[in-house]
Amino acid sequence: MLLAECAAGGVERWQPCGVKNVRFLASSPYGESASSYEIDSNRGTIHCGAVVIASGGLSIPKIGATDFGYRVAKQFDLPVVTPRPALVPLTFDEAAWAPFSQLSGLSLPVSIETGGKKDKTAFLEDLLFTHRGLSGPGVLQISSYWQEGTPIRLNLAPGTDIAAHLNQAKATSRKLIANELAALVPARLADTWVAQGTALGHNWQRPINEASEKALTALAERLARWELTPTGTEGYRKAEVTAGGVDTKALSSQTLESRQPGLYFIGEVVDVTGWLGGYNFQWAWASAFACAQGLAQAFGRN
Repeated sequence: MLLAECAAGGVERWQPCGVKNVRFLASSPYGESASSYEIDSNRGTIHCGAVVIASGGLSIPKIGATDFGYRVAKQFDLPVVTPRPALVPLTFDEAAWAPFSQLSGLSLPVSIETGGKKDKTAFLEDLLFTHRGLSGPGVLQISSYWQEGTPIRLNLAPGTDIAAHLNQAKATSRKLIANELAALVPARLADTWVAQGTALGHNWQRPINEASEKALTALAERLARWELTPTGTEGYRKAEVTAGGVDTKALSSQTLESRQPGLYFIGEVVDVTGWLGGYNFQWAWASAFACAQGLAQAFGRN
């Protein structure tokens, strides 16, 4: 469909075509604009009245992602917000994560948050355990807000009063704590959780009626407010988008033209990052449309 629309619009498309240099000329030989550009490519030199950078970010390098757009911006002294992986799985210290690596493939709905009182961000989404850390929609969402060296906080049974459930079971049941816990979270997670009790000074591997209220309260608290600090992310190879990019302060909010006349930036190369669910695609399309409208007006075309 896209190729058909390009053909209908008379778009000339060169693929592949490597760009070597972009030069700005103070005057235009075409009389259509006050300035123009020369682009050195491996198919020769291209002369044009405007340049649109739609080169994307650094995510998924195996499909050809590069820093080309950022280099062009810096060439013309435009500010670039430091790029970083976003919508990306989080990783943890290998030794510290060892007790949870066996949960790889387990998914469950959670509440996940990061930040302090003034800048807290939270999501209610699914979480996925992996061999190296955490993934799933909730983690991908929070990764765009997580700052290196800071913790994330998880409620593994959102909407449930875990302490009340366990204390009620204590009065009526003789089942193992893990079996009662399995009514709230997946059984594999319940088994892994109670196994941590000894290291924390509690015996959670016993019948629930034999456990103290203090021990059950501690178990509930750890499930409802599990705080842990990632050591990093899976990087650009698994990031769905790149946060950062050409600073929006240097771009027109109407046309995406930069402070450098005739130079436009659209899509992921710009410092705009959306949530999961198609928002980043929408930004790419919407910014392209706004840019096209601006170009049509600048060059007097419909």
